[in-house]
Amino acid sequence: MKKITLTILLLALSSLSFACDETCKRAKAETANNVKFASYLNAKYCKSTGLDFLMQGRKSLQNYRDKQLATAHRGGAKNIRNFILQRKDWLQECDNYLTLTEQGRIFRDKESTDKIISAMTGTADELQKIMMRPKSDVESLELVTAPAALKFDELFKAVDAHYLELQRRGLL
Repeated sequence: MKKITLTILLLALSSLSFACDETCKRAKAETANNVKFASYLNAKYCKSTGLDFLMQGRKSLQNYRDKQLATAHRGGAKNIRNFILQRKDWLQECDNYLTLTEQGRIFRDKESTDKIISAMTGTADELQKIMMRPKSDVESLELVTAPAALKFDELFKAVDAHYLELQRRGLL
């Protein structure tokens, strides 16, 4: 009886040693997709990057939208556009890593991820239009900034919906 129990225990423990951890998944994904991931990329980093955008990035963007967008200042629009594009690049890099290593998506599923990334692109495009508009003495700043304000609202709606979903699932 002891031999049977010991054999079963050894078999159970040996199966755990054959499980593919993150290093194994990373190596498989790099080989299968002919890519080399940056050394800093891992699931923990990507999770913190996503949460940082949901919590801190969202606050920064809301602050800009509420206090500075109405001025249509080109420098401010450029800075926030660069902020959005930088975060978008980070999030896409993490999403690609997580997808290829079969560890999920940066924003839990494809639909949420695509919606947030698309909203970021749209917001950055509208800020580009503010930056590149010709100078006019008679322009109405409200008309200039209205499309960007709508894109910010679309982005906030997508981020907030994802945030609430995470809260409902007990993941935050």
